[in-house]
Amino acid sequence: MANPSHVSRVFSLYKRILLLHRFLPIDLRALGDQYVKDEFRRNKTAAPEEVTVFMREWGVIDSCVSTH
Repeated sequence: MANPSHVSRVFSLYKRILLLHRFLPIDLRALGDQYVKDEFRRNKTAAPEEVTVFMREWGVIDSCVSTH
């Protein structure tokens, strides 16, 4: 079973990205939401090394989008 704090961090990042998509035009929001959902779903069973990279890269995206 996954570490509860890790699951919480993943879920928090996931929700934050979807919230940021609210400011996109409707077509881009739908595309972005589906992409994020697919990416997070695909990486549910990733190796720990891949998860570290995945979380870091999505964190960078979150930071970049939230500052603009």
